[in-house]
Amino acid sequence: MNVFIVVSIVIINFILQTTVFQYIDIFGVKPNTSLILVVVFALLNNKRFGGILGLLVGFLQDVIFSKVIGIYALIYFLVGYIVGLFNKVIFKANPVTPFIFTLLSTLVSYIVYHIFMYFFAMDIEFLDIIKSKALIEMIYNSLLSIFIYKKIAKYYEEPYSRYGLQSRR
Repeated sequence: MNVFIVVSIVIINFILQTTVFQYIDIFGVKPNTSLILVVVFALLNNKRFGGILGLLVGFLQDVIFSKVIGIYALIYFLVGYIVGLFNKVIFKANPVTPFIFTLLSTLVSYIVYHIFMYFFAMDIEFLDIIKSKALIEMIYNSLLSIFIYKKIAKYYEEPYSRYGLQSRR
């Protein structure tokens, strides 16, 4: 996929996440579509692409949302890089793949974020947040990732299969 298209998707997602998606919540939990995009692009590309995209998306999220610059950049970099490691060994046509990776990535991002916040002496009730928000967000993000993955994966298919043409033998 063209880098311009990926950057456009990330920017449009960021605009939607800061405006429209603020009103789409379930039990007070909003979807983290930035994390979903990092996971999806890392699954479809490789560890380098996933890491770089995670770093850029995370830094953008840090500038706007975070109290400490660099936390989301580090978390999304790690998520993108680690998920990208599995690019060659997973079955990409299975809709369970993005579900599982997004579920685990959301959990890891929550844990790493709250560990850092603990060391920065922020007053956060870790177990309360995990019980109340993390579980709901894990499920919300994972279900949403299936649809996003299917939409973006179409652009990574071979041209003959996308247009319904048979491959030449």
